[in-house]
Amino acid sequence: MDQVEAFIDHFRSMGRELKIYDSSIMERDGVVFFMAKENGARRLCIVCDPSRLEDIKDDFLTSEKGWINDSLLYMICPCNSHNASSLRRIFQFLNPKVIGLTPAIGTGDRIGLATPGHIRAIRKIRGIGIVPVLAQQSIREMERTCRSPQDVMDDVVWAVFQEGYKDGFAADADHLKTEEDVIATFKAGFTMYTIDPSDYVDDGADRYDMDTLKDKFKGLPWEELGCNGEDYYRMYLDKEFEVASEDERETFTLSFSEEDLLRASVKYSSAIAHTLRLKRRIDSLLGKGRYDLEMSVDETETPTRPIEHIFIALELRRLGIKIQGLALRFVGRFEKAIDYIGDLKEFEDTFRIHVLIAKNYGPYKLSIHSGSDKFSIYPIIGRVAGSLVHLKTAGTSYLESLRLIVRRNPELFREIVKYSMKHFEDAKRSYHISTELSMIPDVDGVPDGDLEETFLNSDPGRQLLHVTYGAVLTAKDGGKPLFLDRIKKVIMENEEEYYEIIRKHIERHIEMLWSTDN
Repeated sequence: MDQVEAFIDHFRSMGRELKIYDSSIMERDGVVFFMAKENGARRLCIVCDPSRLEDIKDDFLTSEKGWINDSLLYMICPCNSHNASSLRRIFQFLNPKVIGLTPAIGTGDRIGLATPGHIRAIRKIRGIGIVPVLAQQSIREMERTCRSPQDVMDDVVWAVFQEGYKDGFAADADHLKTEEDVIATFKAGFTMYTIDPSDYVDDGADRYDMDTLKDKFKGLPWEELGCNGEDYYRMYLDKEFEVASEDERETFTLSFSEEDLLRASVKYSSAIAHTLRLKRRIDSLLGKGRYDLEMSVDETETPTRPIEHIFIALELRRLGIKIQGLALRFVGRFEKAIDYIGDLKEFEDTFRIHVLIAKNYGPYKLSIHSGSDKFSIYPIIGRVAGSLVHLKTAGTSYLESLRLIVRRNPELFREIVKYSMKHFEDAKRSYHISTELSMIPDVDGVPDGDLEETFLNSDPGRQLLHVTYGAVLTAKDGGKPLFLDRIKKVIMENEEEYYEIIRKHIERHIEMLWSTDN
């Protein structure tokens, strides 16, 4: 555009070189908006003739403004929350959308700079129909990185604008446990709400004897559930529930014995009641049906059996809780940052039944949490579930960010590894991982050329760096960030290389899961 060329020439004449993100150049009602980078910092730039200035000058906070020539004015604005909000009012594609049953991949970003790489992965694989959930962060992740829901949303908005991505994205407020979590993410504009009632799941239900089960059963929150124990017996006991594929080649009949019913209800009923409470709060904020809803019971000790899945689905239906996604605890181990651990045939056999239940008693998507890097089961998931999948990733993009660090600044990477070693035992307490400190080699004994293979291509190294992300990204030295600013500096100095690393990794996830060869 002529206005952008005039802008570049004006600053070049003053000895200032700005990198323009060409994909961000947008025009609306005679005003040109685009992103530029100067001295490692990205800024929103606005160019217009004086007659248009009155319409926009109060909408944006500026750090610099002036004349380009006799007929053009410019404003340079910080990429802050206020300006992101103003930009979202002008360009609707910057607002997340409700996606329903469309297959999706969540691409959480713990540093706040990876989203352009995520977008490029989605663009690279056109025609599959996958919607990216670009703003995806759990409350736990936000707390550990000292970011707010608004910070997460704003980072995504600026990335979407930078890339000129107009095909739509969603925003997942992940692992919500309280009404306060719901309100904070609602205010930031999230469109998907993943309720995590795992604190209300009774993991002991699989081990209790019958007398204990009956006592616990009596104490369930019946008032909130809108029924009583006798109703449960009447609705479920000795009833047959058929699960069949569309062509009826696969048919299963499942039924509840008294023990099945007691274990399923003691294990999950309180969690379902909590889901109902938070769902009603979301309804009061957004209105029914104006958001995507997921229930997550994946962070439990024991796998969700098919009969328990049916119980959850039927209870959600009875209580009027319409979900677009359900995260179950599948068989095997979904450890952070590494591939699936378990019997692939057992996983496929049980996953197939879960998919049929989701189709017959929903439909809703099966959500794969801790889904990063589970390459051995992606073909199974894609072949069996098809489009009824929501894959969630987050930590893997942080690790890929460190891949750039190890290549461009190995000394900084060594510092990060040493710091992670110090904080590993504390950080791993909230994760189910196999790595022990004894498995991690002394980083000082590893040559620069072997650092990437040792720490980013091996399971122990990946898990060490994954679980300590919060400690690293919030570490301070004399009140100043110890690592974060230096990590961001390396990224911004090698921006295109960084986006390419992220793109390739996320693209591999998508190709293996939704490949037409599955």
